[in-house]
Amino acid sequence: MKKARVLFKNIVKEYTKGIPAVDNVSCTFEPGTLTTLLGPSGCGKTTSLRLIAGLERATSGKIFIDEKDVTLLPATDRDVTMVFQSYALFPHMSVLENVSYGLKMAGVTKEEYSEKTIETLKLVGLEGFDQRMPSELSGGQQQRVAVARAIVLEPKVLLFDEPLSNLDAKLRRQVREDIRNLQQKLGVTTIYVTHDQEEALAISDKVIVMNEAV
Repeated sequence: MKKARVLFKNIVKEYTKGIPAVDNVSCTFEPGTLTTLLGPSGCGKTTSLRLIAGLERATSGKIFIDEKDVTLLPATDRDVTMVFQSYALFPHMSVLENVSYGLKMAGVTKEEYSEKTIETLKLVGLEGFDQRMPSELSGGQQQRVAVARAIVLEPKVLLFDEPLSNLDAKLRRQVREDIRNLQQKLGVTTIYVTHDQEEALAISDKVIVMNEAV
């Protein structure tokens, strides 16, 4: 899988003029590492992820992925995928259809995307689950489907927004270990958001602490 360096250069994001959600942040996310943005609710962690993904546009400053300025690029042109807190699975689609959706939209043939999806489901421990519906899965299994959907596209950068917050404590520990093992196996540059210090220290190569937009 591709590895990329992500660079924030003096990034400011304001939803309301004069009140920054992200305030003049500069930092580097090294290729192939897992970096966690740690901090309380409202400190700018998720906004930072959304800026990298292209789901929000910076008010000022620059974002680079592999030395390419992506600040104004749409999300579809960034080679970045995101795992959301809510999993965001399509309830009317099977596991296979959910995971292969991005490949299908990219024009990959049915034979190719089916094969690649089955391989990816094996990688996340869901072999044989391809015809299940999301409603038939546990929370941990739904989270794995969301991860599979993100990595099947072989992105340069993988983003996680509080991915364990809907799971109980025991399952959280298991899934965070799974995410860390998978990240190390794939070597993909990963940026992970949490408010949980223990989780951040257990999973990360590097932790960036955020507070009040910086």
